[in-house]
Amino acid sequence: MARHRRTLSVVICMTLAFAILFPGPAAAQKRKVIVDQDARGPASTDMQSILMFLQSPDFEVLGITLVSGDQWVKEQTQRTLRAVEIAGRADVPVVPGAEFPLINSREESELWGKEWGEFGFRGAWSPSSYHPPDVVPPLAEGNPGIKPLDEHAVNFIIRMVRKYPHEVTLWAGGPLTNFALAIRMDPELPALARELVLMGAGFNTDRGNMHGFNGRREFNWWFDPEAVRIVMGADWKKITITPHDLGVKARLTEEVQAAIAKSGTPVAQYLTRFSRPGLMWDEVSVAALIDPSIIVEQKDLFVNVDISHGASYGQTIFVEKTTRGPSGEQVERKMPPWWKPATVQFDLDLKKFHRLYIDLMTRPVRPAGRQ
Repeated sequence: MARHRRTLSVVICMTLAFAILFPGPAAAQKRKVIVDQDARGPASTDMQSILMFLQSPDFEVLGITLVSGDQWVKEQTQRTLRAVEIAGRADVPVVPGAEFPLINSREESELWGKEWGEFGFRGAWSPSSYHPPDVVPPLAEGNPGIKPLDEHAVNFIIRMVRKYPHEVTLWAGGPLTNFALAIRMDPELPALARELVLMGAGFNTDRGNMHGFNGRREFNWWFDPEAVRIVMGADWKKITITPHDLGVKARLTEEVQAAIAKSGTPVAQYLTRFSRPGLMWDEVSVAALIDPSIIVEQKDLFVNVDISHGASYGQTIFVEKTTRGPSGEQVERKMPPWWKPATVQFDLDLKKFHRLYIDLMTRPVRPAGRQ
């Protein structure tokens, strides 16, 4: 009997050791992600994308880093803390970041508008809703009872990518100021990240100019074009872009809202109270990262932004990867080193996207620290 007990103990120990050394598929597939967002709240496309990451069993959210864009970073911080609290995920750090773009400013954008025409949405600079960066208006969703991490977002991004080399997906749903500053502080960062995923850039659907695709201004890239140039010129292993125009094809409908309202979870009730029918730009980008089969059309292109400070300042530029050679054959286009190829998404399976969105937003709250 004693020998049998010893044998059983050995088997148990070997089984545990094997499980630690060779984790199962669920553990192996969980992806580490830093969610960088200009988190306008409550329950905007920005905030809903954050909640999708928090609700997904596929991701380990290392932290939510914030950057000014749709709102100022101080207001975003409080609204994000409250949303994280409602989702029962106070274990996820919320980390404030860059308050202003690298060069662009409210004053420069006003001068540009007088010269070349007003940009439709100006985020934190919008005249109709403007308040100083240090002001945090009363929060309809309530004040948070938790605090942000006492660290700047740029330092946090570098620290996490260094801690988990080649494992961290960097996802951005807002201006790219934090990522640009992180690259300037640590030029090896892009090579150490797993991939870069962006919701930004804009194209015109006629796709008719000499480059194959007409670019236009999109808010995230217009707000801080110089940051885009730094980020898009870095040596990432992989860049995926969900352009603004793809999000236009996905709408938060009353039917989708009604499906979520049937759930009694805190997240579902938060959305039921504060979300409004509208376009789902950031949510599409998250859904495509969770389930790539949602995307039914995409293309590899060179992508960058105009930083000339003239009429085309902040305009996205798409360039085909190939061009016609002297004999009419397709040849690889030679580009300057600050142009990098990216996979650009153009169309999606809307029904599949809505099913995934509803599933995530009606999941029950998981205990803090449990993915």
